[in-house]
Amino acid sequence: MKKMPVLLTFDVDGEMIWRNRDPENANRPVTLSLGQYGIHRGLPRLLKLLDNYKIPATFFVPGMTAEMYPQVITSIEESGIHEIGHHSYSHKFPDMFPSKEAEAEDYAKASEIIEPMIGRKLTGYRSPAWEFSRNTLSILKDMGIEYSSNMMGTDCLQYLEIFGEKSDIVEIPIHWVLDDAAFWLYSVRLQGKSMQSLDNVERCWIDEFDGLYNEFIEEEEDGIDSDIVYVLTCHPQIIGRPSRLKVLENVIKHIRQFPNVEFMTCPEVVKAFKEKN
Repeated sequence: MKKMPVLLTFDVDGEMIWRNRDPENANRPVTLSLGQYGIHRGLPRLLKLLDNYKIPATFFVPGMTAEMYPQVITSIEESGIHEIGHHSYSHKFPDMFPSKEAEAEDYAKASEIIEPMIGRKLTGYRSPAWEFSRNTLSILKDMGIEYSSNMMGTDCLQYLEIFGEKSDIVEIPIHWVLDDAAFWLYSVRLQGKSMQSLDNVERCWIDEFDGLYNEFIEEEEDGIDSDIVYVLTCHPQIIGRPSRLKVLENVIKHIRQFPNVEFMTCPEVVKAFKEKN
């Protein structure tokens, strides 16, 4: 690719991260309100920021979140430039399902809710907790999923292969170092976690970009058609605080200074990758 893809991705979990972590959280309104903040305050702020810079993004939405808060889908779709990806129905970790049938049923339920709302098929999948079961890949193939964004073994686009099984599903790599939850996910239910400073997170995300960009340019100069990508993962309930959104904006401003980058949605980068591979 002549320009390094920059993908801003957002997991709109809402209450699901808390409900799945502990079913008893359904009876803890303060804990649930952490997720509700992302729906009512964080997401509108985030969409406004992206609109100001005319940046497309991909939003992974659990089916139950769309079911409980249909305005989430409506607000994302209104821009006309963003993409919505599959994030399960219940946000249950794939390796916690009792059977392949139960896992497939959960994913099918999410598709049945969201696809009629957006008028198109969901083509990409991000797993809750960034993990697969032994059955996940087979289920994704049956669903016709075109891309996954879950693996941490590389900085480059590649075709997904796990447990020795190959696929034509494009893998868009991620990492905890480019995830806001690793730095800022906090509640009294998560003992031992402390929130990191704004400056430290901003510096980390910028330094990661600079390092990948330098490698991308070196590969291009050496005649290598580079597949390096920069993928940032955030959550409206976390990044949507005003101070943290300023961190994201500063990272965006920094990236926009470089000529050989392009902000893209996941399906856009998948299309470009498949055309040359």
